[in-house]
Amino acid sequence: MEMSDRTAARVHLVNPLWDPTGGGDLRTIDTWRLLRRHADVRIWTEFAPSPAFAEVPIERIREMTLRFPRGGTFVFVGTYFRIGHWTRFTRSDRAIIIYNTDQPDRLAKNVARLERGGHAVEIVYTSRALRHRHGGNGHVLESPIDVARFRPWRLVRPLRPFTVGRLSRDIRSKHHEDDPALWRALAGRGYRVRLMGATCLAEELAGVQNVELLRAGAEDPAAFLRSLDCFVYRTSARWFEAYGRVIVEAMATGLPIVAGRDGGYTDHLRHGINARLVGDTHDAIDSVERFASEPMEAARLGMAARRCAVTLNREELPMRTVALLANVRPRAAHDPRSVTAF
Repeated sequence: MEMSDRTAARVHLVNPLWDPTGGGDLRTIDTWRLLRRHADVRIWTEFAPSPAFAEVPIERIREMTLRFPRGGTFVFVGTYFRIGHWTRFTRSDRAIIIYNTDQPDRLAKNVARLERGGHAVEIVYTSRALRHRHGGNGHVLESPIDVARFRPWRLVRPLRPFTVGRLSRDIRSKHHEDDPALWRALAGRGYRVRLMGATCLAEELAGVQNVELLRAGAEDPAAFLRSLDCFVYRTSARWFEAYGRVIVEAMATGLPIVAGRDGGYTDHLRHGINARLVGDTHDAIDSVERFASEPMEAARLGMAARRCAVTLNREELPMRTVALLANVRPRAAHDPRSVTAF
């Protein structure tokens, strides 16, 4: 960081960092990358971080030795983890919870713990859809991604079977109840199906040809997305996808998107403009078949999706992130060191 600690805003990012494929964990790392040229930003965890984050400067919170964040802005990235009692022994200028999973009970408990420690809590929502669902009125701040990492590699589809797929955490709630029927139907029509983070479907898809099930993180996500020709994403009716970072990664890769109509990602998807939003399995099958038979239409929606992801992550989100979390004005866009180069 080029600013001195005396003049830089101090920001502490707090997250478990235990899952190298977790959206909250990855959001913490990418937020640190956005902020580090504009603030004295530090990453903290109460847990043993994943070895995948070894190159990132992560500090361990240890209550017994009084090692924990002090002063500045505390940013708790997510509500799915328990906040420790250390917050009673320190003070913050601001305390922000980034609400990025639909868990109102967990949010209420974490807010209460922070308030008992004397911290005034601000809730920042990961999507407008989640804010509306929660009935809140806080700021909306999406999860940043490195669109350069997820750029398309090719303009012409290689000679291979049309390949459909998705990635997510490897838990059943991340998959729609009817997804096994969807994948069986597409595989039966001769399409190749690749699913990363889907070994939880192994029993339901046992013996189905043309379907490849991979554990979460089995391949680099950018390389995995480039192996697809269409990205299809739905979640269980029991799981509201608060944002869907993986969808924005697929958009940045230039893939045509087929997605369910519910979820925070719909803030950035427009049916027929940069994606196809579907209501049921028949709609999903029809959309995939249209993309397979109309490559120009698939390319049109894929390019529109890419433009949307780039605009969000290069022109809009970096400056909003710095302004909201660090409370400073970012460098001008023409500065090559600016966050817009992210």
